[in-house]
Amino acid sequence: MKKIIIILFIVVLILACEKKQVSTNFAEVSFTVDKSLLSEEYHCTNAGISFYPPINWDQISLQLLNSIKENLSVSIDTTGVVIIPLNVFMDMESSFTCFLSTIESTFMADETINNYIAELKMSNYDLKFNAGLFSYNGFDFHQLIFTKDELITIKLIAANSEQKIFMIDYILPVRFYEKELRSIESSIGTIKKI
Repeated sequence: MKKIIIILFIVVLILACEKKQVSTNFAEVSFTVDKSLLSEEYHCTNAGISFYPPINWDQISLQLLNSIKENLSVSIDTTGVVIIPLNVFMDMESSFTCFLSTIESTFMADETINNYIAELKMSNYDLKFNAGLFSYNGFDFHQLIFTKDELITIKLIAANSEQKIFMIDYILPVRFYEKELRSIESSIGTIKKI
């Protein structure tokens, strides 16, 4: 009997350590927000967040947004993940784009996010992904940065407290990346729950 109690105690300790290790993968970060580099605050109840897009990245027309939604409605990946664009912000002059989307699936949020990232990497096996995890403002973010067709994408994926998954993509030509990085960082620093 004593042996069983000791074994159970060791198993509980191992499980507790494993849980602790999983939660510490997301390093807490902070952002210095420069409001002069940002547009107006955008509230999105469907995603449960608000944020400020970079300055001069304006909302596209409803007609264009609906066209994007129609084109995406036919594409569902092999994991059953569905991407629903909620809004798009663009700097038309420089081709900077920010997509705000939700991700829907029949799986739990963590599994859906992991499946989506695995599918994205598998379908773009020729791309080099810079992946990271960080915590900010109560969110655990998965961050992917990659370059394709002379465009760099900074992709942030997180779930809010209601298990709604949202995704923000900042896409811009590689040649403008360093110049715009500060405004993108400021924008990321304004993401909060509503």
